[in-house]
Amino acid sequence: MSRGVVRRRVGDVHAVCGVSFDLHENETLGLVGESGSGKTTLARTVLNLERATSGSVRYGGRELTELSRRRMRPLRRDLQIVFQDPYASLDPRISVHEIIAEPLRIHGRYGTQGTDEVRELLRLVGLNPEHGNRFAHEFSGGQRQRIGIARALALRPG
Repeated sequence: MSRGVVRRRVGDVHAVCGVSFDLHENETLGLVGESGSGKTTLARTVLNLERATSGSVRYGGRELTELSRRRMRPLRRDLQIVFQDPYASLDPRISVHEIIAEPLRIHGRYGTQGTDEVRELLRLVGLNPEHGNRFAHEFSGGQRQRIGIARALALRPG
């Protein structure tokens, strides 16, 4: 942590320390905690988006902390995050359809059925498929949370 105009170092912050858990096939983990408690840091570390300073993260018998970005990419199809704050987690500049389609496009799975898949995901979370043409700011907090869930389910995580 740093303070002041000169940004002198005044101490270290340990966002995540001493965490251990096991998840088995078809299980879901929910992280709940105060703001700044390390929920996002832990999730980003599990996805190898942030490097762990110690310990290990294993998935499917593989040590994720040792994998390159390129080798992690296919594994991220199975590992998805639904953020707690639906207001901050959805890009206000793109339509709901594009928000949900983005992971499909990134992983080369949008194809000719992409529009139908997005419409089905909207139905799955209790939203009208026509809502795909709207923008996130047009929805309530609960509806935005559903959009985030639809996006996380787009790649059919294991």
